[in-house]
Amino acid sequence: MSTVVVEVIGMKAFKGFVNNEGINSGMLFGRVKLDDRYNKPGENFKGGFAVEEWRMPDAEPVFRMQHLPMPFTCALEIERVSNGRETKEVVMDARPVETVKATPADPKTVAIAPVADQRKVA
Repeated sequence: MSTVVVEVIGMKAFKGFVNNEGINSGMLFGRVKLDDRYNKPGENFKGGFAVEEWRMPDAEPVFRMQHLPMPFTCALEIERVSNGRETKEVVMDARPVETVKATPADPKTVAIAPVADQRKVA
């Protein structure tokens, strides 16, 4: 088994019955950087982030972390399995590591109106 650390930006879980069928599922949504190594100006561009889904073995790990403020960092215990033809990663467990602290805005990029242009609020 190996451990993967992801930034969790969303999660969902369900444990119950639908049409007399028992369902017990959970999923984490992690932020992942888009691969911008092969960007060519005027030809192609990728930048920013995307969302990847991590299916949990059941709803329990998600219910265990539902009280945490998002986003937070989570360590996923991953096992690689194969059916002889295809290989996939299966999440065995998830443990929260820490909450992600918001990055303060760069004061150089924040536009502040000059004092003369600011309106007073009554």
